[in-house]
Amino acid sequence: MELLLVAPPPLIYLSQGIFSGQVIAYSDSAQGYRLRLPVEFQPTAPGAWLGPRLPTPTTIYIHTEPMVGAAAAFAVHLKKYKDDPLYVNVTPVPIRGGQGFRAEEAMRPGKAAEDIHRWFLFVYANERIYTLGMTGPVRAFQQGILPPIYAAVIDSFEVLAR
Repeated sequence: MELLLVAPPPLIYLSQGIFSGQVIAYSDSAQGYRLRLPVEFQPTAPGAWLGPRLPTPTTIYIHTEPMVGAAAAFAVHLKKYKDDPLYVNVTPVPIRGGQGFRAEEAMRPGKAAEDIHRWFLFVYANERIYTLGMTGPVRAFQQGILPPIYAAVIDSFEVLAR
């Protein structure tokens, strides 16, 4: 009996084509948002997608909650995140149909290359708060693989009239 061991192909990073550059639009009229995602991210549940393993999985998800006074809460939450040492690069982002800001999880000393790192987009509109989370391994952020992908997802987010 002959045993043939087949190893999985090595990971090919962005510069070598792991992301095709093709996107698909996703719209949720009940929750009131639309965004564009790389086709490499496959839906796992409403508002949740799993992307390539680098080797830790990459994910994109969105969570919405009702929030009375969402427009007024924007400024308060922006200041809170700017003052929080757990977040960096907290900056307002133009959002069609609402107000928003992005925040990146601060890199803590001792975090391993395969540990999960997170970026967020917080959007305030339609008396709701929308939290868009994007995750992946620290190394993929440090090597510049995920930042342009996730920045494009952030730039594509828009709020729909409800």
